[in-house]
Amino acid sequence: MMMMTYVYKAAKLLLALTILAVPTIAVAQQITPPKIPHEKYTLPNGLTVILHVDHTTPIVAVNVWYHVGSKNERRGRTGFAHLFEHMMFQGSKNHDTDYFKALEAIGATDLNGTTNNDRTNFFQNVPSHALERTLWVEADRMCCLLPSMTQERLDNQREVVKNERRQGIDNQPYGLVDERMDAAMYPTHHPYSWPVIGYMDDLTAASKQDVENFFKEYYTPNNSTLVIAGDIDIAKTKAMVEKYFGPIPPGPPVGRMKEWIPELQREVRLNMEDQVNLPRLYIAWHGPARFTEGEANLDLLANIMGQGKNSRLYKRLVYDLKIAQDVSVGDPAQEIAGKFTITVTAAPGKTLDEIEPLVWEEVEKVKATPPSQEEVERARTSLLAGLLRGLERIGGFGGKSDLLANYQTFLGDTNFLEKDFARYYAVTPATIHAAARRWLHDGRAVMRVTPMPKYAAGAEAAGFDRSKMPALSDADNLALPALQRAKLSNGLEVVIAESHKIPTVQLNLIVRGGWSADPKAKLGLSSFTADLQTEGTATRSALQISDEAERLGAQLDAGSFLDSASVSLNALKSRLEPSIALWADVILNPSFPDAEVERKRQQTLGRIFFEKGVPEALAARILPILLYGDGHPYAQPLTGSGTPESVKAFTRDDLVNYHRAWFKPNNATLVVTGDTTLKEITPLLEKVFAAWKPGETPKIAIPPREQPKQTVVYLIDKPGAAQSVIIGGHLLAPRNDPDSTPFEVLNALLGGQFTSRINMNLREEKGYTYGAGTFPFMAKGQGVLAVFAPVRTDVTKESLRELMKELREIRDARPPTMDEVKFAQSNLTMSLPGQYETAGGIAGKISDIVTYGLPDDYYSKYPAAVMATTPEALTALAKKRLLPEQMVLLIVGDRAVIEPKIKELNLGQINYIDADGKPIK
Repeated sequence: MMMMTYVYKAAKLLLALTILAVPTIAVAQQITPPKIPHEKYTLPNGLTVILHVDHTTPIVAVNVWYHVGSKNERRGRTGFAHLFEHMMFQGSKNHDTDYFKALEAIGATDLNGTTNNDRTNFFQNVPSHALERTLWVEADRMCCLLPSMTQERLDNQREVVKNERRQGIDNQPYGLVDERMDAAMYPTHHPYSWPVIGYMDDLTAASKQDVENFFKEYYTPNNSTLVIAGDIDIAKTKAMVEKYFGPIPPGPPVGRMKEWIPELQREVRLNMEDQVNLPRLYIAWHGPARFTEGEANLDLLANIMGQGKNSRLYKRLVYDLKIAQDVSVGDPAQEIAGKFTITVTAAPGKTLDEIEPLVWEEVEKVKATPPSQEEVERARTSLLAGLLRGLERIGGFGGKSDLLANYQTFLGDTNFLEKDFARYYAVTPATIHAAARRWLHDGRAVMRVTPMPKYAAGAEAAGFDRSKMPALSDADNLALPALQRAKLSNGLEVVIAESHKIPTVQLNLIVRGGWSADPKAKLGLSSFTADLQTEGTATRSALQISDEAERLGAQLDAGSFLDSASVSLNALKSRLEPSIALWADVILNPSFPDAEVERKRQQTLGRIFFEKGVPEALAARILPILLYGDGHPYAQPLTGSGTPESVKAFTRDDLVNYHRAWFKPNNATLVVTGDTTLKEITPLLEKVFAAWKPGETPKIAIPPREQPKQTVVYLIDKPGAAQSVIIGGHLLAPRNDPDSTPFEVLNALLGGQFTSRINMNLREEKGYTYGAGTFPFMAKGQGVLAVFAPVRTDVTKESLRELMKELREIRDARPPTMDEVKFAQSNLTMSLPGQYETAGGIAGKISDIVTYGLPDDYYSKYPAAVMATTPEALTALAKKRLLPEQMVLLIVGDRAVIEPKIKELNLGQINYIDADGKPIK
């Protein structure tokens, strides 16, 4: 799937749940898909329209699918579908400018376009009041793209796509494998024999007339599906659709390709050297097309063979024998043909000669004997739970609008969800066995990718035993740059760490304040101010700032956090002085233009609405309020976005006053890293900050809070939720507490790393979750130890029980072992060099020192402090710092389903609250 490089990230990516061993009663229960009530109709011009009402959140997902992909191209003219995806963002007759500009101003989220072999889609989530503008823009590029498609724009996007190919395929390790495998598996003129992104020569040869003809043939209303889902009024929406899309004339009828599965008659062997470090084996067979009965069998077979630690290939090659780095088995079926694939990457020091015979053994096993019923149930639950989880959202990949468009485009049946589930429930061990025998035959493509000679480890030494893992040599001491300090004439403290690897300089101005400086009635003000810091000054507009930064090759950013705000610059050494001048202007002279304030207000409100509709974000908004109590400076959403009431009430004067109160040189520290020296940078700083005067700043009182007397449970009802999100927490000591480093080690083995106790229990052993763990949210005052687990609804009780058990047992019944401690120590210390690889990484660590009042040598001594921890000391620390009997537990899920079971745990009284954290009966 090819994506536009410019992506709006407003939603979490859909997580695929791997279900492992679960109680028999749980896996036997069928997952019932929810109803997606909707109305489907067709305009006279052939446009299919699907409307779905969901008033949960005041946003609307607009999703347009064109039934055209790379398979509608022909050899010699490839890449047109993907190129046109790019062109659709370049402007149209009545909006002759970048598409994003029309939607940025209204707070659009999840705005993007994608292309694959069979379809091209365009989607965005917008506040419900912005629906009409969105439909106007979408209709305009459907009807009127060509008048604005100049040769210049075409040439520009042609180069963009070429660079995308270079970056994503040609210059990517293993990037050419799929292209070469498909070319070997399909006949020359089969529409799946060329890559979606196209060939370089074809992109170069494409004329403007070629591209226009492609648009006229496929980008037509009669070849499209429009889905509008969310907070809509049906009658009003229909009127808008008729107004903007109704007058668009239909295009010529589009023929549909029939299923074409060109099975190989013998094995095709391919070999490729690539710039990779580890050898990799690829095996592929042809398979049935998408949404067919046969596809369901191979989908579950793929799960059984290579998805999850208990899958056959993974367990044998990765977990037991440890000869493979990773294993992946998939069944990426498409509209007219499918493909069953096995991919295995060799572990360091292992060869494909060791691995491949074992892969064939497992293939022969599934052909010889049906899988167990338990394997089938596990695989089915995993797949359907993933499909179900996506339906909590109206937009995005796997969301309701996406699924409806998918079903309509390829099946013409928007009520296929129940049938989709049914075809997987029709799968049995016998049908999987039959599918394996039918498809996994000798007609297959096999490719071995091996490292190029210059990446190889060298000639094999005599007597060398590859089966033995070499011991680690002693790690080099981590040489961190020394911190140099100075103070400007206006009182601004400067901390510099030189790093002359590349000619760039990073400057981070850290201002004391942040979210904790927000008045109770103006939560989110610090973040809102930071968002507007780069949106205009007394002498530069937002566009001018952006343009100047781009021309200088500089990166400007501003942000706000719990205890501080920041304005940062990354500049080229050769253009350091003008870049600093621009950065200083943003710091000293933000103008907060009314138009920009309103634009940002709408974006922020849209963000808050979205957060309230996502259980994870919703819990993050409310947990601090429950822990710290009303009125505490930290009692506000961890997202920093504030509340709808506060954001709606912000005025320009609020922003001006916030900036005037906190942005004082005596209330800030400047962190400088990169290719400069204190002697070089100081005169430049004195020049730009000469007029910046010190002054009085408000004081922030962060009073200590007592821990809860006992565990308290809060429940937010989300009817029909496919999973429960559990976030628990209790207060932690401040970041500069002497126990903070040992606690990092304790947290790592408890829940802070993949192999932690909590994750291995809930994910790998029980199969309750895709991932669970703990993370300390550190602060200048008391922080929070958070426990996080999004789990299947039907195992909410069991997940809570296991979480609490792990928190209790690490203190006494199962204290940390020496092996666990050593693993955590290695994990924490060996990852440090990567954190210091860039000037920005170094600046981040120094910013921590500044914000939390840590000693200058804190990170220099950090490795030794980590390695000094012992199991006995961590056990004592666990007894002191882990408080499972004094936690706040917040659960977002389907109350009707989970409440009776939660009560059986006797954790305490359950309190019911709404999405704002307010009590309800």
